[in-house]
Amino acid sequence: MKHKKFLPFLLAFLLPLVAVYAWWGGFSPVEIREQSRGPYTYAYLEHTGDYAKLPKVQAQVLHELNKAGIEAGDAITVLYSNPDVVAKGARRARTGYLIPAGARPAAPLLKAEIPHRPVLATHVRAAILLAPSRAYQALDSYLQARNRGIVMPTVEIYEAADSIYKMGELTVEMDLEPDSPRRDTP
Repeated sequence: MKHKKFLPFLLAFLLPLVAVYAWWGGFSPVEIREQSRGPYTYAYLEHTGDYAKLPKVQAQVLHELNKAGIEAGDAITVLYSNPDVVAKGARRARTGYLIPAGARPAAPLLKAEIPHRPVLATHVRAAILLAPSRAYQALDSYLQARNRGIVMPTVEIYEAADSIYKMGELTVEMDLEPDSPRRDTP
């Protein structure tokens, strides 16, 4: 008899939340595999502080690229600080967009390259607000099972969906050879 009291609550509140979570990709599979990725050329702005402010910085990059007539590709973020060990105010990142190799973005934008390299790539098809937590949680679990941890920097590339009825795909790349020289390291 008591379960009948909860049925309206389930139907009115819980079921819609689960439906939205599922539609945003909350139950999408997360795939992790070794790959060769790159090279990438990207325009970016530096950011120090809370990673939650990166979308605003990325929007500024897009505005500057549009103003300069440079075609923006997929969104890219290079995270240099592990949020588990670095205070919010001290976290460092670069965020921007992939651009054609010959493009010359104007100030305040900067340009960098990431060479072709072997990575551990985590792929998830989900909404941009949900994808990073799903990808990093899966990556951390995968590495912990192998007595390892996430090694920074990581590269996030978000390929937006071509329709409002689909979710984009986030790829988080972690270098397999963390001591190798990187041309984009500050």
